[in-house]
Amino acid sequence: MSYPGFIWKNGMRNKRRTVLTVLSVSLAIFVLSTLLTLVHEIDRNLEESNPLRLVTRHAVSPTNMLPLRHRARIEQIPGVVAVTPFTWFGGIYIDEAHTDFAQFACDPRVLFDIYTEIRLPPEQRRAFIRERTAVIVGRRKAEEHGWTLGDRITLRGTVFPVDLELTIRGIFTGSVNDESSIFFHHEYFEQALKETMGWPAFTAMYWLRVDSISSVSRVSQAIDALFRNTDAPTKTETERAFQAEFFTMLGNLKTLVATLSGVILFTLLLVTMNTMAMSVRERTREIAIMKSLGFRRREVLALLIAEGLLMTLTGGLIGSLVARLIFTHFALVDIGRLTLNIFQRFEVTGEVIGLGLLASALVGLLSTVIPASRAARLTVADGLRHLG
Repeated sequence: MSYPGFIWKNGMRNKRRTVLTVLSVSLAIFVLSTLLTLVHEIDRNLEESNPLRLVTRHAVSPTNMLPLRHRARIEQIPGVVAVTPFTWFGGIYIDEAHTDFAQFACDPRVLFDIYTEIRLPPEQRRAFIRERTAVIVGRRKAEEHGWTLGDRITLRGTVFPVDLELTIRGIFTGSVNDESSIFFHHEYFEQALKETMGWPAFTAMYWLRVDSISSVSRVSQAIDALFRNTDAPTKTETERAFQAEFFTMLGNLKTLVATLSGVILFTLLLVTMNTMAMSVRERTREIAIMKSLGFRRREVLALLIAEGLLMTLTGGLIGSLVARLIFTHFALVDIGRLTLNIFQRFEVTGEVIGLGLLASALVGLLSTVIPASRAARLTVADGLRHLG
């Protein structure tokens, strides 16, 4: 019998225990892959930010509104290329189950000067700018909802007490997060609030683009100094800093992920160590007979370690691939809806799969090396004493 056949036969000696161990490893690596992907998506969101984009919000809280009169004064600051009011609407499309996209009110005349990565055919861009009730939608959301040019959609207000009747005039491409969003006229949003509730014009924040990296700090300080002693002081920061601050509002996710990953791996180590200890103890007599037939200590050690690695790597591969199939290949989970639109993509990358396999291999090695070393050091006489 060859060595691989010998390892496989011994690994499947107790099929129920082996299957349960492999399933335990699979579940643990599936959870670990999910946690690692969460960290990866946070980093990817931050990497997609444009270093020339700034966000100006209320200094007290992002939920406090800013007056629209701030815009003209911001535009006069040297280094500012374009400024748009930017308000998240958060309306319901059809029902709550279909409200899985970000909805922003903006100034369509300058939106494309700020979001330079958005691509939209010229005729669609002109139609969007020209028509007050026009909306442009990301390609991914258009495909998911079956939207086409000219379709009319209604967003029922939840945060704001108005409903918006919009006509799709453009389908754009861009980054993953961009393509999961829609943009419509801030003026239409303002007028709807004024006619329905008599509210004054406002915006949640301003998004702007500066002319160079060297202008970022200067412009940020100038904007905040301009409104420091007003009834609506501001806080201006880069898009990356704004997104990072938003993620910190959810808690220290990276620390949480690291803690949970450590607990999962430690628990998995205990499970597999117990499995291998029982397996080796049951075969003490056979190991003694193998050594009496000429098997050397390092050969016995290698065979037992390979047996443990076979179980954990099989479980790790299953867990990683299942995570990839669920979240990436078949997209069986609606990540946008599940995470309240924080993440629009949840891709289990090859790097994550590799880390999962590495973790399962380390668990297999650590859980096997102690009982395998003891068995390898066992003398023939001591092993045969277990005959009974």
